[in-house]
Amino acid sequence: MTTSLEQAHLLMPAIQKLADAAYGPLLQQYPPLADLMAEVPTGRWQFFFITTGIGVSLLLAPVHVALEDQDQVCHTVDAALAAWHPQAHAALEDFLKFIQDRMQQEVELPAAIGSWLVWNLKQAQPSEEELTLAWPLGLFFLHSFKDWWDTEANGAPA
Repeated sequence: MTTSLEQAHLLMPAIQKLADAAYGPLLQQYPPLADLMAEVPTGRWQFFFITTGIGVSLLLAPVHVALEDQDQVCHTVDAALAAWHPQAHAALEDFLKFIQDRMQQEVELPAAIGSWLVWNLKQAQPSEEELTLAWPLGLFFLHSFKDWWDTEANGAPA
């Protein structure tokens, strides 16, 4: 049985493990990603993958986390970000602003998420082929975190 607060404490370690575990399979499944990553330091993958995972989980939290728990959950995730990397807050703010801007332009959420990741991995405007990665990468994150905050009223996972 977990609560939203317990899930918040587990979020950073879970995303860090997912970043490591997903690296090889995603590169194997998506050759354009493998081509892109041939030029990208592994540390950049870790940083932007983790930032994307935190961002997606926070985007999904208002739907699943009880209103009275949201502040405490956000403070817990915020503390984990601060402890993890000095630039994490700025990157997360950039992610959230990018997503908001794209949603206002009627870009679908998976495409917005994936394009932010690809853009930041490359550190430049992605090519058309690289942008084909946006949708599947965005879906990967949405699927990975869609149930993260789901708990029953008694604290049991939904």
